[in-house]
Amino acid sequence: MNRFRYLDIPDITNFLFLVLISVLTLLFVDIHLKKYLIVFVNIAFIFVINLIIKKYEIDKSKSKTIKLLRFWYPVIMILVCFKEIYLIMMYSTGGVLYDDILIQLDRTILSTDPTVFLSHFANPVLTEVMQIIYSAFYLMPVIIGVQLYTEKRYNAFKYAMFVVFLGFYISFIGYLVVPAIGPRFTLHDFLALNTEMPGLFLTQLLRDIINIGESIPPGVTNPTEYAQRDAFPSGHTIMIIIITYLAYKFESRKFYLYLIYCILMIISTVYLRYHYVIDLIAAVPVSVFTIYVANYLYRKKLQSVEVTG
Repeated sequence: MNRFRYLDIPDITNFLFLVLISVLTLLFVDIHLKKYLIVFVNIAFIFVINLIIKKYEIDKSKSKTIKLLRFWYPVIMILVCFKEIYLIMMYSTGGVLYDDILIQLDRTILSTDPTVFLSHFANPVLTEVMQIIYSAFYLMPVIIGVQLYTEKRYNAFKYAMFVVFLGFYISFIGYLVVPAIGPRFTLHDFLALNTEMPGLFLTQLLRDIINIGESIPPGVTNPTEYAQRDAFPSGHTIMIIIITYLAYKFESRKFYLYLIYCILMIISTVYLRYHYVIDLIAAVPVSVFTIYVANYLYRKKLQSVEVTG
């Protein structure tokens, strides 16, 4: 264990999640090539990341590249783990989806299908604005991270990144437990989306980019067979609540801007047919739980984080 002595709480959490994915892959993925490739990639990541952290701690940031990798590698881990979770679901669940249950929960709570109801208010200007707001979400963790990093508030940066990727990882577990593809596939015709809800200039391009990121190849006639099973809980909602909390904690002067964006982004997830309302409701306790766990694990360091950054 001496070789891992430089690891901090976020690093250990990352490694534990890579181990969890590897175990799940060995247990449930049937295709041997993909099974062992995922495990090999995860072991390689653990080895390389540990080397980077060790070199940074010994050299104390003499190399800007090593310093950058040491602090920002969780961003890569989130992307890698997101795709690995997708592969586990695609090659082990046999296509089981729980959208019917989520639809029924929405109808029980609201007596309607929210995405169908909001379709009556759709217009190109509103769609364009909502799509830009939804797409900008992917930059939000980076924006708050860059601000803390460039201000050399490294302790605050590590804490913020820890809360963010912990929220992502918990949502990934939710995808495994309740795989669902969302209302744009179940309650609406995915292939008719650009016709039914057109934007102005950027909407279709942004949709296409997001679709590719969610493993849907351009032009396929059976998109449900490729789509990420990532509707429940809403990762977008979890992340924007966490980011708004971090803004309140570290960037109080900009908190209300983050809060306004948070509200609009959550509305956009339903308006644009990405999520059921129950996905958003479930995201709230997950966000609170994530923040609580992060604060508990960081309880001895939080005072210095808040005082010195």
